[in-house]
Amino acid sequence: MAKSCNRRFFLKSLLAGGGLLGAGPVLSVLSAAAAPAGEMEQERSLTRTALFMGTVVSIIVAGTDRRTGSEAVERAFAVGRGLEGVLTRFDGNARLAELNRQGRLGDVPPAMAAVLEKARHMHRVTSGAFDPTVLPLVRAAESGQPELVRRSLPLVGMEHVDFSGGGILLRRSGMALTLDGIAKGHIADAMSRELTAAGCPDHCIDAGGDIVVRGRRQDKQPWRIGVEDPHRHGRRLHVLSLAEGGAVATSGISRAGAPRASGRLVNPATGGEAAQARATVLAPDCATADALATALSVMPPVAALALADAQPGCACLLVRHDGLTLASRNWPRG
Repeated sequence: MAKSCNRRFFLKSLLAGGGLLGAGPVLSVLSAAAAPAGEMEQERSLTRTALFMGTVVSIIVAGTDRRTGSEAVERAFAVGRGLEGVLTRFDGNARLAELNRQGRLGDVPPAMAAVLEKARHMHRVTSGAFDPTVLPLVRAAESGQPELVRRSLPLVGMEHVDFSGGGILLRRSGMALTLDGIAKGHIADAMSRELTAAGCPDHCIDAGGDIVVRGRRQDKQPWRIGVEDPHRHGRRLHVLSLAEGGAVATSGISRAGAPRASGRLVNPATGGEAAQARATVLAPDCATADALATALSVMPPVAALALADAQPGCACLLVRHDGLTLASRNWPRG
């Protein structure tokens, strides 16, 4: 899919000391005083962090007692870790790795089936700009060998995946699926639902820059998300005030031309680089925001803006490689 290792949800480079931890936030949850990027509201609210999905996952719970909040957070983290174990392609024992190794999977876990169904929907919505079959092309692009990229192109395309009979069959030898461009958002959504079910409807989840918020902050004000300028570290391009809740995700470079990790964004149709330096998407849910950010990064700007506005409750902010910023019609002004 267009989003390669630079946004994958299990980054070995990060765990080795590089990647996201050293790059600074692309999106940040702001306090009432609009604190510096990366600072999160902590007064009288419960904040917990954990390391999984290859990144730092932070949860803020507001408007509840500490015991209820603590129990809810632990339940949410358990849900997140459980889904990570199903959806990751980096664990050789995981079902997705088994599919990629064998080219078929007869018994698809319900959790994987749900994400695949959403991924197939986003593939259709984006006319293939979001494509879970892009993994061979990503690996080829990382090798720096143009001929290998050319040979990998026929392995890309959801039309070559058979979902009939309750299983999955990869029709072409060498094909492989990745859920990297949607799994982190999907997991954040599931964690959010768990927090609400546990009695904490006012919360924020920040999964390494994939952010979902519901309800209000402790001070009863809307959650506010700062969008960092990739070309000028520490400068915000925009601050989103999410009075009705929502989700935000970004795909692209993190700051001053540096990629978010060692990989690159790959156009599934050509194997070429991304059209945008960064695409930030506002959506009702984080899985949609995650997948759209992937797709819009590789699409021509005009088409990307139109696609974002065509999706219910969605909008985008694009940053071109030359620094020019383009906002879709539905992007919040001010």
